[in-house]
Amino acid sequence: MMDKLVEAYSGDKARNYDARRAASKRWRREVAAMEAMLADIDAGTILDCPFGTGRWVPQYEAAGATVTAVDLSQGMLDEAAAKIADLPKERQAAYTLIRASIFDLSPLRPVPDLTVCIRFLNWVAFPDAVRALERLTALGSPHMILGASLVPDAAGPLRRLWYGLSLAVINWRAHHKPAQHVHPEAAFLAELDRLGWRVVDRREIMRRNARVNYFFRLERA
Repeated sequence: MMDKLVEAYSGDKARNYDARRAASKRWRREVAAMEAMLADIDAGTILDCPFGTGRWVPQYEAAGATVTAVDLSQGMLDEAAAKIADLPKERQAAYTLIRASIFDLSPLRPVPDLTVCIRFLNWVAFPDAVRALERLTALGSPHMILGASLVPDAAGPLRRLWYGLSLAVINWRAHHKPAQHVHPEAAFLAELDRLGWRVVDRREIMRRNARVNYFFRLERA
C-alpha cells in the first residue's frame, strides 16, 4: 500500500505536483480554509504529515511556526527542501524534514501545538485511516487540522449507491494508480469522538460524484 503511494509521489510526479494542482478551485479553497483555521490557533510548533512538497510553507511562515515535516516520499521532501532553501537563513532552521511513514510516527518532545494531515486519509482503506488517526492522536497535540473525503450521512440509499459506483469507476479508470477511498461520515466522526477530538470548524472544500471533501479543525474534547 505505502510502496504504491511513494511511487505515485516520486520523480516527475513530485516535481510537477504543485503545478498540476495550483490553478484548481479545490487548491484555492484548501488554501483559504487552511489560512482561516491557522488564524484561529496559536500554533508555535507544528507537525505536518505527510508534508508533501511543502505547500503550506507560506502559511507556516505567516504564523512564524517551527515545523516538523514528515513524509515517506524522498521526492516530495526534496521539493519541500527546495522551497525552504529560498527562505531567510534564520527561518530555514525552523524546519526539520524527516522521511518516515505516518504509521511509524513517535511522540515528539516538546509536544507540537498543532498536527496537520491533508490529502492522505483517502488513499487508505477505513481501518488504516483509523490507524493513522490513532498515530496522529498519540502525538499529543491539542489541535489538529485534518482533510478527508466522506459520504455524507444525509445521503439517501440511491445517493449512497451513486457515490459507491462513481468511486468504483474512478478506481477502475486509474487501475494502475493507488486506489482512492471515501469514508462514511458517521463512522469517521465516531472515530474522532472515540479518540477524544471535538470538531470546532468544518469547511467544505469540494463536492463531486464520489465524495464530499472537508477540512476539519479539531480540539481535544
